[in-house]
Amino acid sequence: MNRGIILLSFVATSWLFGVEELEKIVVTDVTQNLEQSGKLKDVIVKTEVVSKKAIEDKMASKFSEAVDGAVGVQSATGCSLCGLKRVKINGLKEEHTTVLFDDVPMHSTVSSYYGMDAISMAGIETIEIARGGGSALIAPESIGGVINIKSQKIKANALEATIESVDGKMATSILGSLVTPDGKTKASLNVSNSKTSQVDGDNNGVSESPSIDNKSVRLKVSNDIGEHDNLNFVYNRLDSKVKGGGVDGYTYGVTGNSDPLFVDNDVRKKYIGEAVGITETIETIRDEIVGKWRRKLNDDGDNMAFTLSYAKQKQNSIYESDTYDNVDDSYFGDIRFNKMLDDENLLTFGLDYKDEKMRSESSFFTNPAVNKDDFDSLRVGVYIQDTYMLSEDTEIALALRADKLKVDWIDTGSGDEIDKTVLTPRIHVKHSHDKEFTSRLSLGSGYRVPLTFFESEHGLLDGGFGVDISDIEKSKSANYTLSYDDERLTSTLSFGVIELKNLAYIDDSGAIPILKTSDETMFNKNLDITAGYQLTPEITFGGSYEHYFYDKAYKLASDVASIEDRAKLSFDYDKEGWGFNTTATWIGSRDLSEYGYKGWSDADDVGDDSKQKASKVSSYYTVDTKLTKEINKNFSLYAGVKNIFDYTQVEKGESPLFYDVDGGFDTAYIYAPLRGREYVFGVKATF
Repeated sequence: MNRGIILLSFVATSWLFGVEELEKIVVTDVTQNLEQSGKLKDVIVKTEVVSKKAIEDKMASKFSEAVDGAVGVQSATGCSLCGLKRVKINGLKEEHTTVLFDDVPMHSTVSSYYGMDAISMAGIETIEIARGGGSALIAPESIGGVINIKSQKIKANALEATIESVDGKMATSILGSLVTPDGKTKASLNVSNSKTSQVDGDNNGVSESPSIDNKSVRLKVSNDIGEHDNLNFVYNRLDSKVKGGGVDGYTYGVTGNSDPLFVDNDVRKKYIGEAVGITETIETIRDEIVGKWRRKLNDDGDNMAFTLSYAKQKQNSIYESDTYDNVDDSYFGDIRFNKMLDDENLLTFGLDYKDEKMRSESSFFTNPAVNKDDFDSLRVGVYIQDTYMLSEDTEIALALRADKLKVDWIDTGSGDEIDKTVLTPRIHVKHSHDKEFTSRLSLGSGYRVPLTFFESEHGLLDGGFGVDISDIEKSKSANYTLSYDDERLTSTLSFGVIELKNLAYIDDSGAIPILKTSDETMFNKNLDITAGYQLTPEITFGGSYEHYFYDKAYKLASDVASIEDRAKLSFDYDKEGWGFNTTATWIGSRDLSEYGYKGWSDADDVGDDSKQKASKVSSYYTVDTKLTKEINKNFSLYAGVKNIFDYTQVEKGESPLFYDVDGGFDTAYIYAPLRGREYVFGVKATF
């Protein structure tokens, strides 16, 4: 995705993020010339952009916080003990979202559980969101869409430091960059640390939201070699520690898990068992290395890019006294050529591969009947795209991928259970009706191989599990967008539909749960409208409304209840060193029973339908606000409040803890915020 689509989308979404002015881009070096050479590439794909200012206004230190609330995106919490938080696009399952970092697919289903949210937002320039299948050439598995995290360009010698307090927990970030006198070599280093406190809103001794300690180091080096070549190296180190369930300072039982676990068998009352019975700790250590070589082939704009990356993620965890560790190794390679056939016609073609291997160890595996969740996955693909100007007002991109897939579940199959070739075409059209109105139409297809039982359970079960995947998930999607843009008013109307086949789900009907693929064809639809008005150069208003139509079968196959209706109102003010913004978000009511939610707060009530936990939950709203003051050109202070009115589902009497239909204790009855009001204070220094 290049600057053309970013600038156009930036204007179309400025109402939401308070953007008043676009920076003029000047091409000054080899790197920027190489990027400009393929400027037609992907410009017609509708892309929402979360700007650096928007990330800062949200007071977001983590990835899930930065993208949550962007049109079409929601962060879903899947477990109150371990804090599992993953990102969904258009309400589709979390594993249907592909996350890129600087255009490279570094993350997988395994890393999306814990490792991804350790990505520091310090030093991030924008986050680009493209919805729908086939949104990116190198991400065919992006059934829901693609999120591309873009780090800041290195432009000059600079130092940026931030110290922040969130409810008394300190977060720090230092970002430094160096440029040699000749401008050919550039480097930046970012070191960040953030901490989040545990929350036990009902004071029963079991936290609804865990403590999180994230550390990250990011090193970037770029070197221009002569007038035609650029080498780029990136190293990321992420370390995340999560502790949930047991609350520090609370008095627990000492002689085994008591029966009952809670006073009067009620999860809303005091926990009286051992701390180990409800405590989960997860440490995730992730190392990423990326190398890119880009070369300008001639003065006509032809260029090539060669990318290699490696990511290693280690998870060491304890789930309520049982251990689970895994190591996930992921290799990616891509070689791409951009050929300007003429001034209006760009041909892009290339070859890529992704090789992922996961190996695990657990105390569960001492039971011979419990299989490991190890797997090998290999994808090799070729792609071609032709982007051309059909007329002065109409631009078209036609793309086709062919991928060879091989997957082997080491312990649960006979070898290469998936071995097939898949074709995924896509079409994108952009038409300018006049100066103000622009239409975009995207038709695409995608696929995904369900890789691990983690996709629906995020942990292993002491009784074991099974994998019975006979086919890959497939999708077809269509998205239409009409945007309006004049000097003050911007607005965008979007509608999309997606067809899903072979959706993976957990079958609990047998002796052990089994990961299977559904034989039903499902259709989901989404409709959203955004609008913004710049009243004065200092004041911007914005608003949006989203509605999602989910197939009944899809709801039952989902692991968490998706948002069905969401509306937002925003206000942004910037003048003479003062900045103020506030955003109100409304979430519509839902019937949780449609998603398979069924549970009881009191173990003695299990089976009595009249005493179930609430299934029809009412709408709610949250409000966030931030005030900023520039002291001088180097220093600024800010203060903010997240969730001003302290709304949580626990405050309304609904604990995420429950007993299921079999009387088992569980932790995922979640449909609203679990963290209440948070106060944020910070200082930012820039030199």
